[in-house]
Amino acid sequence: MKFVLIGSGVGFDLTVSGVEELKSCDEAYIETYTNPLDRKEINLLENKIGKKIAVLERGQVEGRFLLDRAASADVCLIASGDPLTATTHITLVMEARERKIPVKVIHNSSVYSAAPAKSGLQIYRFGKTATLVNPRPNYQPKSSLDAIRSNLENNTHSLVLLDTEPKPMEAKNALEMLSEFETAVVLSRLGSDDEKISYGKIKDLKELELGRPPFTIVIPAGLHPVEQEFLDTL
Repeated sequence: MKFVLIGSGVGFDLTVSGVEELKSCDEAYIETYTNPLDRKEINLLENKIGKKIAVLERGQVEGRFLLDRAASADVCLIASGDPLTATTHITLVMEARERKIPVKVIHNSSVYSAAPAKSGLQIYRFGKTATLVNPRPNYQPKSSLDAIRSNLENNTHSLVLLDTEPKPMEAKNALEMLSEFETAVVLSRLGSDDEKISYGKIKDLKELELGRPPFTIVIPAGLHPVEQEFLDTL
């Protein structure tokens, strides 16, 4: 028995170690609710490892299903980006240890490092991460905007994650929510072949073709000359 968490990376680019674990495990699963994937990408990975990969709903990942399976089999779960950047997966690791199920974590690239790097911004100058939530009845939190305002007061950049439920938020909807700020970097399908990165004033970005979801946005603070030079190349 064993439970293995495998990071998919930002562009569904698994590591050699991750692929080898998938080849040898008894059961392979993937969660796509944090970063929706085309089924064809999963099919290509299935062909490479020689077995089927079952897509799990959020409730199955957050419930007892995976660890109940791992109590008697070698089970792999592919998680978006780096597997331990999500609280759900940290909880799984702790619960597995409590149940004496051996755990292995295979790390990979994450939006937390890739988005700042792709933007040409210095990662140590980022403040608190903000998340924009798709509007729901009686649920429209404003704390994300407060976090960005606080970051700007401290002259730190803001990484802004966009909600993926019930469907990935469009960049232009996010920019509308962020319209009080001046400039932004919009990253579309980070790490994919059709990746697109756009930089400029938010009022101008709303008029451009920005690519396809999933999106990540950066609200920059005051720029170092090297950061400004890099952004100007976009």
